[in-house]
Amino acid sequence: MGTIFSLGEKLRQLRDERNISQRDLARLAGLSPNSISLIERDETSPSVSTLQSLAAALNIRMSYFFEEETPSSVLHLKSGSRPKIVSEGLGIEGMGKTLPFQELEPFIMTLEPKAGSGGERQVVHSGHEFVYCLQGKIEYVIDGRVYLLEVEDILIFEATLPHLWRNPFDNEAKFILVLQTPNASREPVQRHFSSHPSVTHIGG
Repeated sequence: MGTIFSLGEKLRQLRDERNISQRDLARLAGLSPNSISLIERDETSPSVSTLQSLAAALNIRMSYFFEEETPSSVLHLKSGSRPKIVSEGLGIEGMGKTLPFQELEPFIMTLEPKAGSGGERQVVHSGHEFVYCLQGKIEYVIDGRVYLLEVEDILIFEATLPHLWRNPFDNEAKFILVLQTPNASREPVQRHFSSHPSVTHIGG
């Protein structure tokens, strides 16, 4: 288990730095002002689809939330040192900050039974997506087709196809998710996750 960060604090810091009100952010993200307030006070855990909306509205990338500010050309993350976000039924564990021109953003995802990426909301982004099932079973829905992943199964697909993931089963599932972001674009992470506020690597 890595360090659990406060989403609310990060969101509030980024909003303050940009001089964006809760109401303005809510409008940009398609959420209610009350939802923003609850998230910032850490009184609610946003779904992944809510995080996606916030990330897109703030033009941030998911990996920032897990990054240190010191740039590096080599990443070596020891077990137990990886920072982690906990949302409703979902754990998102960072596996690597941004290297110069990094196109791969890896995460360890833990899904409680019946949890998913956020209802039936599907995601579309550029690049490719790599999934490796570590524990339990997960379902990926890609362009209307359901793919069942069991332990050690691999899935690689063009992320321009609408997709979502879920754990409709009774046991916890865990998988490695790697988003390939062409030309170090923020777009895939923005669309996949949301509200992982950070400004350190915006535009860089």
